[in-house]
Amino acid sequence: MPNIRWLICDFFYGTYNVIRWMPVIWSDHDGDWAYLARIMEYKLSRMSNVFKKYGHHDGSEKDAQRTMVCAELLNRLRTESHYTYPPTRHSVQRDYLLDAYYQEYIGKMIGKHLRYWWN
Repeated sequence: MPNIRWLICDFFYGTYNVIRWMPVIWSDHDGDWAYLARIMEYKLSRMSNVFKKYGHHDGSEKDAQRTMVCAELLNRLRTESHYTYPPTRHSVQRDYLLDAYYQEYIGKMIGKHLRYWWN
């Protein structure tokens, strides 16, 4: 039988999670990549803070840095409008390559380190 103390702690932590995630989930809409990016950004930035504050494993500082960089790049992809108007062939190509680089970097970091990001 589970310890009642753990059940109570899980209940309060779960309630805290619901409250903490409410603004992110409330604004979520299916079918738009920007909302997925916002959810991932929020999760990665919180993980980074946990690694900085409570990291007990070797490389927790590096993991904190990696997760924060991924969160920042997701934020840039989602919020920055770095496209120029009127668009020129060179500006469109540059902006497309920059976005592609951000996406590739995020994918590589998550693909390579996801199973090792723990506290």
